Amino acid sequence: MVVADPYGELTRLIISRGDPPADSFSASDIRTAQLLRRRFGLSLPAPLADDIDTNEPVRVATPHDAGAIALTKWRCFGVNYRGGGLSDEFLDNRELVPPVSFWTGRALVPPSPNHRLLVWGRPGQVLGYADLGPVHDEDKDPELVDAGEVYELYIDPMAQGLGGGSKLLDGASEWFASRGLGRMELWVLATNPKAQGFYRSRGWNDTGRCQHVDLEVVAFDEVRFSLQI
Repeated sequence: MVVADPYGELTRLIISRGDPPADSFSASDIRTAQLLRRRFGLSLPAPLADDIDTNEPVRVATPHDAGAIALTKWRCFGVNYRGGGLSDEFLDNRELVPPVSFWTGRALVPPSPNHRLLVWGRPGQVLGYADLGPVHDEDKDPELVDAGEVYELYIDPMAQGLGGGSKLLDGASEWFASRGLGRMELWVLATNPKAQGFYRSRGWNDTGRCQHVDLEVVAFDEVRFSLQI
């Protein structure tokens, strides 16, 4: 089999199945995915990865994880935000945003020493990820001590409920503490009570701050959560 674009082929395997995100694949697709891992070293997202173990580690992402990270986010949107979070029209036409190249760069050359990209899953697979860094200037509260921000945290639909989110948050807390920070913050969709409940159950608090985000193709509201480390 000749593969000119390994990331493109991995993307085709996942996105061509549409929504709801597939949790099983044909023997041919599985062989193709295994070939991509063996020949090109690509990590595979949850539906194509090996058996999922609740003891999977949290580790620093590598460029080989980029495609699986991008596809994990794409799959999550089709489950987490369907039916109240974002419009069906937007979700039905969503693209791989940000592209694989963004995550390759994030893993290869972080924007600063205070940024870190974590994945949950042994080398060769990605079950979830967390993108971490300094709080953006426009989100800083001048009355509070410096904080780190969890820009994104997604667990593949097939692996949700197995503890990966908590493990990634623990990894984030350890990372920010090592940078001398005493608090973590994040934005969460206002219409996603499940995610808000997840954070509250782990000690996060709603700060009372909110923002309206208009991306032209879709608009939504977010609320700000924080946690003392």
